[in-house]
Amino acid sequence: MAKKTALHSAPQAQYSIQNTEDQSAMIALWCLRVLRDSRCCRRLVTTERFRDISTNQLMNLLAFNDLPFEDEEDVDLVEFIKQVRKPAKGLIKTLEAAKLNLVGALGDNLGAIAKLLDLNKTEADVLGFYIVLMTNKSLELFLGMLGDMNRREFVQMLAVVLSTKTANILQATSKEGRLYRSGLMRIDNNGANDASRKAELLNGFAELIISEHQSPLNLLSRYFTQCDAPVLNLSNYPHIEEPTHTLLNYLKNEQGKKGINVLVYGEPGTGKTQWVKAVSHALNRELFEINNEDEDGDGVNGVRRVDTYKLAQSVLATQANALIMFDEVEDVFPSAMMSWLMPRSSQPNSKAWMNKLLETNPVPTFWISNAVHQMDSAYLRRFDMVVEISTPPTSVRKSILQNLVADLPVRAEWIDQLAKERSLVPAVMERAIKVAKSVHAQQTNPRVIETEIETLMNATLQAQGKKELLIKNPTEALAYSLNYLNTDLNLEKLVEGIKRREQGRFCLYGLPGTGKTAFGHYVAEQLDKPLIIKRASDLLSPYVGQAERNIAAAFKEARKEGAVLQIDEADSFLQSREKAQRSWEITQVNEMLTQMEAFEGVFIASTNLVKDLDQAAMRRFDVKLKFKPLKPNQAWLLFAQLLKDQDVSDDDVESIKKQIEQLSLLTPGDFAAVKRKFSLGYQDLEPGLVLEALQEECSYKPGYQKSAGIGFLSELKSVF
Repeated sequence: MAKKTALHSAPQAQYSIQNTEDQSAMIALWCLRVLRDSRCCRRLVTTERFRDISTNQLMNLLAFNDLPFEDEEDVDLVEFIKQVRKPAKGLIKTLEAAKLNLVGALGDNLGAIAKLLDLNKTEADVLGFYIVLMTNKSLELFLGMLGDMNRREFVQMLAVVLSTKTANILQATSKEGRLYRSGLMRIDNNGANDASRKAELLNGFAELIISEHQSPLNLLSRYFTQCDAPVLNLSNYPHIEEPTHTLLNYLKNEQGKKGINVLVYGEPGTGKTQWVKAVSHALNRELFEINNEDEDGDGVNGVRRVDTYKLAQSVLATQANALIMFDEVEDVFPSAMMSWLMPRSSQPNSKAWMNKLLETNPVPTFWISNAVHQMDSAYLRRFDMVVEISTPPTSVRKSILQNLVADLPVRAEWIDQLAKERSLVPAVMERAIKVAKSVHAQQTNPRVIETEIETLMNATLQAQGKKELLIKNPTEALAYSLNYLNTDLNLEKLVEGIKRREQGRFCLYGLPGTGKTAFGHYVAEQLDKPLIIKRASDLLSPYVGQAERNIAAAFKEARKEGAVLQIDEADSFLQSREKAQRSWEITQVNEMLTQMEAFEGVFIASTNLVKDLDQAAMRRFDVKLKFKPLKPNQAWLLFAQLLKDQDVSDDDVESIKKQIEQLSLLTPGDFAAVKRKFSLGYQDLEPGLVLEALQEECSYKPGYQKSAGIGFLSELKSVF
């Protein structure tokens, strides 16, 4: 055990407190007050943790010039503390008489922040004390000698250090105080921690405020920043014109009131942030965004961003034209299950506290999320408005595409096809086209550029779990005509009726390839409306209830866009409930029937298995339309379209027609498949080969019987 060495005499102190850029005199005063307090001193000499600090560190904290020990390498710290207590009273008087303040960048910045947030003296002193504590290791070690403390002991310690009443400290460190409400400081009232861990400052704030003299807004730009001007304007959002108009009037009429919150949601890339910026611009108000990354580019969790949001509210409360945008709030309003899985340090504030925050914020706030299904209804009902930013309609997507590719040599028909892709959102289009412009700056071949853009878009869509784009080459498609459809109704009159009413429910059934889906495209084009096609793979889900939600969403989407809705493979959703074996099979049918009944637009259901449909569904269709295989004269029209560039004699035409008559199951889809086959170029487009290819397509169909007359094909082929 080391030998204890006593002091020869009381230590002497020196203080340089004029024109200094450090806080040594103030730190010495804080430490001397701790030494003079009997309760604090008792904790110092009885806690083993005091050995974490060296004698030299303690001497420097107290600003002593020298220590007259016999052997400074073998000093008993307990004896040192006892000896120092004796002259501490006089030293404290000397320092207090100097009316010390925090100096340098810290002093100036702290004063500006305190004025901005309207902090009282005690609140400013507590904040300043903790800034120094967070940035001075020796002071942290010294206060660590006091050991762990509860809330009462913590308040008493701060009252001693700052020489004020405990009531003042209680108010300054309470959840009702400005420090907590500003988000700058959090106090742990539950655990037992030492002084340095009992309170926590906003991440990075201590280091920031001691760095250099700055204006308050520049100082706090790490946490929230003023947004730049929007790239889009409100005219780019015609699909949400009504809620936009309502919101603009609401924000104008309610300016100056507390508790204004707007929840904005929609899938990534739909332009939520740009819409908020456009709304702010239309109102001629300044928009500030809560940062979601720290200075190192690392993400900040929901708790810390809420603290930042509170700080922004406190700072901007006096600016009448300010608005706040809080993006990516999924971890701010997690579900009960997610809260249970999250570590406590990452969990948001209590529901009651968050509700109060939504009800009392002085600066109107836009809360942006990709989804809202995880949010508790207690939060949702406290938003003044909830606005969904969905995928823009076809007309808007086309306009955006035209602007983005204005200086690229791409085809107009390609833009038209690309604009019809529902999976495309503005952000995906913008980034893909930006890359393509850079890579192919000198390219003049439209197909090269178009293929590059499609490849880039598909890579993003695949990463998002969406289907790839399937852009058809117009040169590979057959010209469409109602003359190629074999039904029992006059289709031209039917389409005219649909155009007059713009309403109706239709069931299209028949063999694959008979033109059911193509008819939906034709109807949409005649109505000048977008077509939304949903297949079983788009709507079915392994999760209970999700298919029903997908069905409802499809009808909602069609209403928003004023679109024709076509559901292929409708037998997957409208199968007879009498044959159902599981409850969810029945609920899917019920949901589809309910949505069909309420839908006021044009709804088309197509199926190859009409006999499996529920009878209640069949009653709801205005028209049940069977699509049958081609008649011989229709098949000849399509055959002639395939060979329009070839010279065929009248005798050979009659021979071809006889061969076509033998193929009784031909459909328009067979001709489309044959054209794609020959477009590969490995065979010449000759009549005999085309007939063989059509026969092959028919051979795959149930009920096909090869006719003896088809043997003439080889002879016909030799003629050409």
